[in-house]
Amino acid sequence: MTEQSKLFPEHRRLSGERYTIETFRTAYDLSGAEAKRLFEKFGPSKRELDLLMRARRDPAQFLNF
Repeated sequence: MTEQSKLFPEHRRLSGERYTIETFRTAYDLSGAEAKRLFEKFGPSKRELDLLMRARRDPAQFLNF
C-alpha cells in the first residue's frame, strides 16, 4: 500500500503554513520520535498536522458528518 504522503508530493509543497519538526513537537508536547514519525508520514503542513492532532484528541467529533 502506498503512503498518502507519497501519492501527492506537490500537495505537500502547496499546503500553506508549515511546521518544523521542533515547533510541531513543542506545540503538542510530543516525544522527538513521535513528532518525527508523524511529520514524515503527513508532511510539514500546519493545517494537516493540526487537524490530525485534533482528531487524535477527540475522534468522536469526526464521526458525526
